[in-house]
Amino acid sequence: MTTHRSHAVVLGASMAGLVHAAALAERFDRVTLVDRDVLPDQPDRRRGVPQDRHIHLLVPGGVVRLEQLLPGVTEDFAARGAHIIAAPEWRFYMGGDRLNLTDALRVVGATRPLIESVVRDRVRALSGVEFVDGWSARNLTTTDDRTRVTGVRLRSEAVTDETRTLSADLVVDTTGRGSPSPRWLADLGYRPPNEDRLMVGVHYTTRLFRRTDGDLGGCRNVVVDIPPGSRRGGVALAIEDGRWLVTLMGMLGERPPTDITGFTDYAGSLWVNDLHEIVRDAEPVSDAFTMAFPAFSWHRYDRLRRLPEGYAVSGDAVCSFDPRFGQGMTVAITEAIELGRVVDRHGNQQVGKRLLAAARPVVRDAWDLATGSDLANPDVDGPRPLPWRLTQTYLQRLLPVAHHDPEVAAAVIRTIGMLDRPQRLMHPRTLRRVLAGGRVRRERDEVPTPPAGDAVAGGPEGVGAER
Repeated sequence: MTTHRSHAVVLGASMAGLVHAAALAERFDRVTLVDRDVLPDQPDRRRGVPQDRHIHLLVPGGVVRLEQLLPGVTEDFAARGAHIIAAPEWRFYMGGDRLNLTDALRVVGATRPLIESVVRDRVRALSGVEFVDGWSARNLTTTDDRTRVTGVRLRSEAVTDETRTLSADLVVDTTGRGSPSPRWLADLGYRPPNEDRLMVGVHYTTRLFRRTDGDLGGCRNVVVDIPPGSRRGGVALAIEDGRWLVTLMGMLGERPPTDITGFTDYAGSLWVNDLHEIVRDAEPVSDAFTMAFPAFSWHRYDRLRRLPEGYAVSGDAVCSFDPRFGQGMTVAITEAIELGRVVDRHGNQQVGKRLLAAARPVVRDAWDLATGSDLANPDVDGPRPLPWRLTQTYLQRLLPVAHHDPEVAAAVIRTIGMLDRPQRLMHPRTLRRVLAGGRVRRERDEVPTPPAGDAVAGGPEGVGAER
């Protein structure tokens, strides 16, 4: 077994790269993060994260796992102005009504630049971590027989023709949807991965508004799901500096308007009035920003028989999700934790394949949850096998119960929030309440809802019970 762990290189210094570097910093002498952007010292947008003006929700599963990697990071978010929002402060509308949320689960309300800045500062402070920004990866270096990656060649983004080579025991590609890994593998004689896609044609328009503590009765997070047969939804999130971040969404070609009158009217067309109330009454403090998400994309590296040693692909470079489901950051954090476990157990032997196998359950769960929701719209073109149809039938029974039963609502949010796997929705206790229409009373010996501090630890049904 190869155990040499001198130097790891992580390509891409966005959220996925940062958390993978955090996991590797405990296991390698040196970790180098490479990014083509010159990284800002303060929260600021940058070219390499074109979606950073839009909603980025760090869901409960992401909060718990990020605390595992970087203990105390939730307090760092709060100290920098982020909102740490417990479930009773959410308004989550799906299945025709509002979920009855009383659980202590928490999300982070902040802009993507602030979230990334806090995590980047924590990772920069780790022993042995170095950032090489303003450089882009051009190609891999390998052994003569091309069976092992030995490093990466870089090119300066500022100085024409200036190059350098980083030698490494492990190279991890977290460069996102535009990852060069399929091309690099083909150039080395390996089969590139096939791609699973689901076309959804989602468009976003986002604006910032001034927020007061009395808005929506103190609510700090509103999610208006897109119902089957509709094409419109939206999210509002309390963020730093006393602002609302409001993102309106349209799928299958719907484009929320950018002018303030059209934006307000579009919010008023949703099946719930909360977002309209915000944008109608609050002061706009930004222009409108737009983004398109044409399709879910899963590069099936997990199905490849061969990958070079010393190389791994992770994050959006493997599977990219519609941001409205809030899965991307949490999946990347989970993959980083799994990478650490793989290295602990197997050293550098077949890291890429072992990581893909270990992370496949969380990627599959996120893919099934998000694409399954969109496939409920009859106009989305995609497969609807019998298991999907059975799941939809069950959800049609479950969600009306979650509108008035806080225990069932918590089970839904723990699944959507990636604390529990979807199979937990069929737990006998939940199933019994669903079949009884939520009228089952609490047993006398039921364990009370834990305080917020216990929610961060994960609990017996949290991260440790997922696999």
